[in-house]
Amino acid sequence: MGIYDLASNLLFPPKCAACGRLLDVEITKRAYDPLCAICRKAFEREKMRECNICGLSAHFCRCMPKNMSRAQCTALLKVVPYRPESATGISGFVCGIKSKRNERVFRFFAEQMRAVLIDYMRAESLTTDDCVITYMPRSEINVVEQGFDQGLLLARSLSYITGIRLVPCFIRINPYSVSQKELSETERRLNMTQTFEYITEARSEIEGRTVIIVDDIVTTGSSMASCARLASALGAFDVIGICVGRTEIRKKS
Repeated sequence: MGIYDLASNLLFPPKCAACGRLLDVEITKRAYDPLCAICRKAFEREKMRECNICGLSAHFCRCMPKNMSRAQCTALLKVVPYRPESATGISGFVCGIKSKRNERVFRFFAEQMRAVLIDYMRAESLTTDDCVITYMPRSEINVVEQGFDQGLLLARSLSYITGIRLVPCFIRINPYSVSQKELSETERRLNMTQTFEYITEARSEIEGRTVIIVDDIVTTGSSMASCARLASALGAFDVIGICVGRTEIRKKS
């Protein structure tokens, strides 16, 4: 452990990224769980909560919005269900990656995503050479406001711990596009068709491979679907999405 890390732990004692409690860790320890014992148990319970559609836990659920299916996505892998109406607890912890750059939290989520992804790859007989990881770049205004692109950080961490090549595939042709959360589902789809374009130079990297598109939270799937179509246009053999949180799907009666 470096002097900087030791001084940082002394001056700013590590706190739980979900509830803010002081973590019971040694000040000389560089790597540690960003969640306290209570919140970690709550997180594990959320991972096991059954999908309203398929009845499987998040780790095994492959359900996705219809627009992603129409865009020829094979599956949407996810870590935990997400409740946008909850600003605290595990949903607040997940949503926090949009506004707080905490390297331990990003690494934690990347590790969680890795477990889901590896299981999927084994089931589909995919190797690391068969796949590439990419992400959807955030709007310029969001990057300026927050100081980072959470999609890129998640994708970079996931690439590092899996050994799967990270290939930037998309650019924003409308860097100041309206925030998705302010739009209806129909408006989101239209907004996304006017937002992304593929990077031509990425074709040689993804042609004939499975493209793994990383996102933080998937709600309607409009952004993911838009980028999936672009990946297919570049010659991707298959496209899957992977995210930290998936907004709960309400089963229609």
